[in-house]
Amino acid sequence: MNTQRGFTLIELVMVIVILGILAATALPKFIDISGEARTAATRGVAGGLGSASAVNYAASLAKNQVPGVVIASAIDTTAANTTPGCTNAVATLLVDGVTFAASGAGTYNVTVASGTITNVGDTQVCTVTNNDSTSVTATFVITATN
Repeated sequence: MNTQRGFTLIELVMVIVILGILAATALPKFIDISGEARTAATRGVAGGLGSASAVNYAASLAKNQVPGVVIASAIDTTAANTTPGCTNAVATLLVDGVTFAASGAGTYNVTVASGTITNVGDTQVCTVTNNDSTSVTATFVITATN
């Protein structure tokens, strides 16, 4: 007597149905990955600008160049930009491949969130907004030096 081994048609259909249900519940998780990537990119831009400001301020401290009244933000290295603040951060520390503009795909807008820069050591909080999705924002801090 030969016994046949294998799955019945009903068992195979049930497995396919279960796999379909699992795929339908997992699919929304994978669709939202682009939003998470946009958030991570915006945070990365803000982190880079904040780090650049901190490094520049630390270098000024190391060279004893911090006394006096501020003439530019810590990330403004050009004499043409004499107004301190977040906009100078954008003007002087552009990252390759990142465009700072008021609108357009793949661009960022930087605005002042709080604080004013008058003297050395003053800080200003800046907000980076991703123009692809204006609800995606991140903040960074600049510290003034002369």
